Amino acid sequence: MTVFAGHYGQVELKRVGGGGSINARISPANLLVSRKRINIGDPDGIDLPNGTITTGDRIRLTTSDSRGLPLRLYTNAANTTYIDNPGAGVLPIEFFANVDAMGAIRMYRSFSDAINNPGVRFLAVPLSVSALAAPWQVDMSIVEGGFHKLGQVKGFTFSTDRDSTEITSLGERFKNFAQSGISGSGTVDCLFSFKNLNDEEIPLALCELVQKIEAGAKFAGKFYLLEPRVQQIPGYATNEGVWYEVNGIMTRAGITVQSDQIVECSFDFISAGAFALKSGVTPVEITTEADVRIGTDADLTELGLLVEAN
Repeated sequence: MTVFAGHYGQVELKRVGGGGSINARISPANLLVSRKRINIGDPDGIDLPNGTITTGDRIRLTTSDSRGLPLRLYTNAANTTYIDNPGAGVLPIEFFANVDAMGAIRMYRSFSDAINNPGVRFLAVPLSVSALAAPWQVDMSIVEGGFHKLGQVKGFTFSTDRDSTEITSLGERFKNFAQSGISGSGTVDCLFSFKNLNDEEIPLALCELVQKIEAGAKFAGKFYLLEPRVQQIPGYATNEGVWYEVNGIMTRAGITVQSDQIVECSFDFISAGAFALKSGVTPVEITTEADVRIGTDADLTELGLLVEAN
């Protein structure tokens, strides 16, 4: 009896960023205190290009300015304890960004809050400073967030290729080859969506990812052939799955618009480093030596201040 298990597949994505930092500047006029938002510009004070930071990005922000940052940094999720003008003792800070139509940013503790913009549970808010104060020079980078299910997926393909190098010696009658590096590439097909209603990644986020020139279009992905889930097919345990784990770069975003159909989109990517085909039980959540749960990459609530580890 033939059993087809592939229809249980799904895609999970993690935003990775480019790994480098962006030199930026925060001016007194960039501190929108009443709206609890900040603008970040380049070293000359010009707004960063559209799409450099998008909603849901996990941002690392630091400065060498002796004044610290012009922010009120909350040290608990209830926003009742805080540090004003955080400096070297607590920097860098990391937050999930909610970006409005004008490019202004709210700083949240979790991916879910950044997507839904509830106006509470901020990680930091801007402080009121003198309009004559000197600008703050800052270093900003996009760092890894957590894995989130990609919504509206119709299907995906992933292929692997191994290069071969010819090593035939002069005079040999038959050609000989040696194995070389392995590469991977794939395509994800989606129905287009630009609103996030279920704390998922959406196709719009992938369109934005391709255009991140300064920050880079890297991602980590889990492409499930058989998804670990409660309602599993007969013969498989509920926590067993088969999936590819891929580090990749988005290379193309295509949109198809027809008058009598839903807008569709497709995304091409190539592997950037290691990838693996895995099966069995998905990894458990990491804990500390004292067996204290430290939360996931998608939620900074339980960490309070998030300090970069050595």
